[in-house]
Amino acid sequence: MARIFNDDNLQKQFDRDGYVVVPFLNEAGVKGLSALFYDMHKEVPGNFYSSTFNASPEFKQRITEEAEKSFGPKADSLFTGIKKLGSSFLCKAPGQNSKMPVHQDWTVVDESKFESVTVWVPLVDTDEKNGAIRVLAGSHKFTNTLRTPNLVSEYANLGDEIWSEMEALPMKAGEAFIFNHAVLHASSPNTSDKERLAITYGIVSADAQLMLYHLNEKKNLEKYLMPDDMFQRYYNIGERPLFGEKVEEFSYTVKPVSSLKLHFLITKAKRGRKMKTLFKDPAVQEFFEREGYVKLPLLNEDEVKLLLDYYKSLALKDEAGFGFHISMDVQDKSLLPKILEKIYDVALPKLSAHFENAKPFVSSFVIKEKNPLGVVPVHQDWSFVDHEDEFCSVTCWSPLVDVNLDNGALGVMRGSHNFLGSYRPSPSPQVPSPIAEHMFTIFPYLQLVEMKAGEVMIFDNRTFHGSPPNASDSARIAFGIGFTQKEAQLTHYYLKPGGNKDKVLKYKVDESFFFKYNNPGLSKMYDKGELIEGYKVEAELPYTLPKFTAEELVELIKENGNEFNVPMCEKLAALFSYHADGTKKQEEAKQEAEQKAPVAAPVAEEKFVWTDDRSFLQKYTPLNIAREIKKRLVAS
Repeated sequence: MARIFNDDNLQKQFDRDGYVVVPFLNEAGVKGLSALFYDMHKEVPGNFYSSTFNASPEFKQRITEEAEKSFGPKADSLFTGIKKLGSSFLCKAPGQNSKMPVHQDWTVVDESKFESVTVWVPLVDTDEKNGAIRVLAGSHKFTNTLRTPNLVSEYANLGDEIWSEMEALPMKAGEAFIFNHAVLHASSPNTSDKERLAITYGIVSADAQLMLYHLNEKKNLEKYLMPDDMFQRYYNIGERPLFGEKVEEFSYTVKPVSSLKLHFLITKAKRGRKMKTLFKDPAVQEFFEREGYVKLPLLNEDEVKLLLDYYKSLALKDEAGFGFHISMDVQDKSLLPKILEKIYDVALPKLSAHFENAKPFVSSFVIKEKNPLGVVPVHQDWSFVDHEDEFCSVTCWSPLVDVNLDNGALGVMRGSHNFLGSYRPSPSPQVPSPIAEHMFTIFPYLQLVEMKAGEVMIFDNRTFHGSPPNASDSARIAFGIGFTQKEAQLTHYYLKPGGNKDKVLKYKVDESFFFKYNNPGLSKMYDKGELIEGYKVEAELPYTLPKFTAEELVELIKENGNEFNVPMCEKLAALFSYHADGTKKQEEAKQEAEQKAPVAAPVAEEKFVWTDDRSFLQKYTPLNIAREIKKRLVAS
């Protein structure tokens, strides 16, 4: 992409956010252009007015020429490699009808190569009372859909949701809001008693060919190559241009963006702007931010043996009988600090080679007993920190035996840490999960990560993860350590008892919290209507589940590079005694009414355990697995 700013920092911010705000006009420039507006408009226009709509090229040319006297010197020092397109006045008169809804500006250049930009300068101080600009940072990168004066936006049904996510930009007269035409922006109505006056200055990359797209009567897009004075001459907005060269006509369909996809894009952009780094290696940090996990080397053979021998010396039992258990849930709480200290002593010196500015807050052994029907469904882990746009909590999950499909390797969904932006409270199974009703649909898209003993997978606690059964002849033993940035405040969200499951209590906690409270205990407390004791309630917050369809979720999963895991599902079908064509084996069918195999409760793949009284087979039937495999194989 061609750069437009001389200053590297401004260019970097513009590329990331799609806009910058900088000082631009001095007081004399503001006063001169204000006087020009009132001289050219003897009556102040009502509602929202743009001089672009004026049919007179001479009228608009005068505005451009006068504006250049003030804009030109500043533009020449600020920008590089640009072509100037002219200026226009914008006037927002008092009244509710002056609101500018959420929108993007037209596609007027090849945006894969060039920039098209507006410099928007208020000639009065602006705030939310008189119609300040609102902007959604990073939204210029959301999609590459073409935008025309008469084509319905892909965001047409999401205006209210976008508005609530936007940032208002109060500005002083003479400052400049310089924005990419693809960025989503808007402005509130002018509820003051004076018009809000502004002036714009259009620029594009010097080598860019101007163009305009028009949706014709056949619902095809017409592409016109346009001269550099397009904005001075084009006034019949929304209609076919009366000049320019038509070079192409083609069918074009705008696919509406789903609410789920929108919030994924917003969440990803926010974290891209604000997230504090966790890793020393920038390449590792970049991979982690994109994928939601990373696999790295950690322990050597002797260190693996040391922890494995220590675990065996504890003789821990599966006290709940789920086939999946963690040492944090043992009844003898005196063991917890000893186990944490041992794991820390061995693993923290090695993890320090990967992390910077990080702190551990909990650790546990994680055991998946041999059980050919023990599946851990796809889930997310608790929220452990406040301000997850800036900070993240991660699990460092390290197996002490080699792990693969046979013994239930951990599986993740790439990019899924950005799918849902809401906090994740305790306890389970009481807390409604936004992905619970889609467990069957999404499980086949788990990407299993085979690992050698001593390697470590570091995954964001927002990342969707789960695992197939351990069908080997021995337990799958691992340990987990929770980490976050040093500045992060540890936080716990607890579903408020006795209500409609629509409120959560936010607690400020420390590392000691995890020695006192675990999911089984919190679950019993919730059922009794009890609150967490010994920690401050900082807030009572609403808890609402996002609404989306299985198709929307699967589409997002695929877009982030997750493929249907046929080998895993074929393995599951075989374990559950189904054929790949969706039919059940006769022997299993005969026994089904008499037996119910024990199944692992859906729990986190580390210390953050959540349980569910329903068996996995009640929620995720082997027949559906087999049918999905059949559907996939036939389709391919």
